[in-house]
Amino acid sequence: MKALLTVVAASALVLAAAPLLATPAYAGEREDQVSLCASALDAQGLAKQDDYRAKFVKAKGGAAQTVTIKLIPNAEGQSLTAECLIKKGEVKEAAIQS
Repeated sequence: MKALLTVVAASALVLAAAPLLATPAYAGEREDQVSLCASALDAQGLAKQDDYRAKFVKAKGGAAQTVTIKLIPNAEGQSLTAECLIKKGEVKEAAIQS
């Protein structure tokens, strides 16, 4: 009986801790998305990476995520807001918001 209670208690502990162990590493993923988006904007000639510092704003979606970033100028100028559609680690669309 004591062994059964120990097994039940251990199982309950594992089930309670499972969501904590399964949390994804958002910080690294977000940094990668910001970098991909900023690189795509630079490649399209919309915003040079050397002129701006990119900051994560938000992301939405599932397999294909729409990532919004803020481009903060290194020197003078206005900040820009950009949006990129990222799917399977590739930027499918990149645009500066008006």
